[in-house]
Amino acid sequence: MACADSPSVLVLYGLDERSLDFEIVSTLALVRSVTEALLARGWRALPLQVTHDLITTLQPFPPSEWVVFNLCEGSIHQAFYYARATRALAEMGYIFTGSDAWTLDETQYKQRMKACLEAASVPTAPWAIVEHPEAIAFEHFPAIVKPSAEHCSYGITRDSVVLTPEEARTQCRRVIHAFQQPALIEAFLDSPEYNVSIWGTAEEARVLAISMMTYDAFPDIHDRLCTFEAKWVVDSEAYQRIPAICPAPLTDELRARIEAVALAAYRATRCRDYGRVDLRLRQGEPMVLDVNANCDVSPEGGFARAAQVAGLSYAEMIEALLISALTRCAAQPARCVAAPIEPSR
Repeated sequence: MACADSPSVLVLYGLDERSLDFEIVSTLALVRSVTEALLARGWRALPLQVTHDLITTLQPFPPSEWVVFNLCEGSIHQAFYYARATRALAEMGYIFTGSDAWTLDETQYKQRMKACLEAASVPTAPWAIVEHPEAIAFEHFPAIVKPSAEHCSYGITRDSVVLTPEEARTQCRRVIHAFQQPALIEAFLDSPEYNVSIWGTAEEARVLAISMMTYDAFPDIHDRLCTFEAKWVVDSEAYQRIPAICPAPLTDELRARIEAVALAAYRATRCRDYGRVDLRLRQGEPMVLDVNANCDVSPEGGFARAAQVAGLSYAEMIEALLISALTRCAAQPARCVAAPIEPSR
């Protein structure tokens, strides 16, 4: 619980004219939930929206008096794109929850995330970046094609699963045209999907719980994935027929292997405070699909379900994330200043 001399909390989020209707609804609901959770735990909390000018928006709230619960997300084309927002927060001297600009950039661009994982010997599915579909030289089928720098499962449909090089070329053309960015192709691992919720600094990270999504309701391989529709369209068949089971029913041995790989991925990408690592199995071995360093912390989200399994209420979970940031910065102030963002590889 907050005490009398605790700093005030800005619940910072971004919306602008580019934001889609579902993003507006979900973001505002999340902001309300986080603000109410902090108030319930005794913190002084104020929601603050940013559109195009983060610095001017923050000027009335000096970093000596305010800490930021950071809910900025956005695409790379928006002022509140999460790596851009966190770099500005660090440069202005704010303590803020979640990962820094380096980690958020590295995990946004999927080829850079994959490079981080491979450099740390973290197992991940074979992959390639595609800028020119006619020149594809990929041999691991079935495969999945996705935009290389999107979030929220944008661009993931049942057509994303491809079975032949010609299908891969066709889908890469669609992705490159629709999103104006390279496509990423990787081997499609036809197994249940495991979402591992982790919190803490990289050095002291621990797993809250493992959730599992099963695709047994869909015999067609093209439907055996978490598409944009499955994630966001409530009345869709995919949303309703892909259950998230938490805690996942796993043997002790498989749970230990999944946790070890997920923690290695969390550390390789230098996540902090919280994050989620998504995995599937390849011949029984866990392989990392994605590292979400800015995962959903809404009451209905997987991270909150994992916290509940670990014995925490929603308000306790939100407060724990805030305290993690405060404790981290008190212990290692140098970790809370801006770090250079490496150029794209």
